Formats: sequence, structure tokens, C-alpha cells
Amino acid sequence: MFSAGWKFNMFNATQEQWNKSMAAASIVFLQVAFSLISLVMNEQHQCYSIVVFTYSLICLFSFINASYVRDFDALQVNFTPILLSFVGMFALQKTFDFMLLGMVITMIADSYFALRYKDTSDKINWTCIERFAMESWTQNAFQQNKDIALQLVCAIFIFTQLALNIHGAQQKELICFLYFGFYMTRVASFLLETVLAMKIAQSNMTAVCLAIVGGVTIFSGVNSTMTNIAIIIMILDAILGSSIFVQ
Repeated sequence: MFSAGWKFNMFNATQEQWNKSMAAASIVFLQVAFSLISLVMNEQHQCYSIVVFTYSLICLFSFINASYVRDFDALQVNFTPILLSFVGMFALQKTFDFMLLGMVITMIADSYFALRYKDTSDKINWTCIERFAMESWTQNAFQQNKDIALQLVCAIFIFTQLALNIHGAQQKELICFLYFGFYMTRVASFLLETVLAMKIAQSNMTAVCLAIVGGVTIFSGVNSTMTNIAIIIMILDAILGSSIFVQ
């Protein structure tokens, strides 16, 4: 934890560590994006944004490993994202903004993979909760030719939600942008075999979280009828996914 960083030299990783390399690249570029946008937009928590931006650039340099720099290697050890995660969570308690939330989430993901990945492999022995957070009941359903009923139900849920959330996004309802992005990842996972990051993004756990967020907004009275229908379908989606996973 204090001697090395899990993202070091992942750009040159072998095929056996492909998932680990993709996870490293995704986290590094998201950290760069969130911190840079926060600095350009002059959001609050500028000091934290500068630290995250500097850390992400160091990680990017170590990820590519163009040349070895000992000081950079010391700064991107696995303990650094864990520390920055706690700092970011304390900052969120004082003032909330989306760029800060994005930086904290990417730091938490960075910390998680730092703790779970081994140096020579990208294989992780997933727990039950972890599998729930990286699987969905619609995943690869299009390729399961023996279960036509499942394919039809998946398609109805996905494309109904896309239609409803496109309408909500046109009305500039923020929850619909989240739902639309979620179901776009589900379309890709429904049709194709996807990488780990996309599996997590469209997982049963994500559906449950979005259903809870949507359920809270229903009682605010600010949503349109179409958006409320989309939220109800999301809640049904989460319940169905959880039931199938438990079985």
C-alpha cells in the first residue's frame, strides 16, 4: 500500500491484465476530467481540485511509464487515493457540487481497486455484494437464444425507459439525464459483451441506487408525469433485478 501504485505501467500490460489496464485508464482520465472542469469552472474546493489534478497527471505519467521517476512513483502509491477519498468526503459534507462528487467517486474507485487487485493479475474473487454491483438481469440477454421471454421483457424495459427519458431530458429534468445514461449502458450490455467498468455502470446495484434517488424526487413534486413513470419503471427494474439475483 505504501510502496507501489496499482496503475503503474498498466499501459504496457499483457492481455492477462486487460481489465486492470482498462480500469486504470478509465479512472485516470475521469480524475483528470473532473478536476480540470472544476478548475476551469472556478468551482469551490479549488485546493482539492488542484491536488486531484496533480495526482491524476502523475498517475497518467506512471500509467504510460514513458520513463521512471522515483518521486512520481512515491506520490502515486495506493495509500494516496484512500487519503484523498476521505478528504473529499469531508469536503462534500460542507459544500456539494457535481465535479467534487465525481472526483470523490473516482478516488473511491481508485482506492477499491488498489485494495483488491494483485500485482500480477486482474482476477478478483468477487463477494456476493460485489457480484450484485457488477451484474444485471439484462446483461447479455440478447445472446441467450433459448430465453425469448427474457429478451422481450429486457427490450421493453430498456427501450421504454429510453423513450421516457429522452422526453424528460428535453424538459431539462436532471434525473432523466442520469437514467438515460444508465439505460444506454444497458443497451450496450444487452447486445454485447462489455468491459468491467460498463458492467458496473449498468449493474443491479446502480439500478437500486437510481431507484432510491428517483423515489425521493417523486415526493418533491417537481417531476413531470412522464418522468414519474420512468422512476416507477426504474423501481420495478431494481426489484426485478434483485429478485432474479437472489434466486
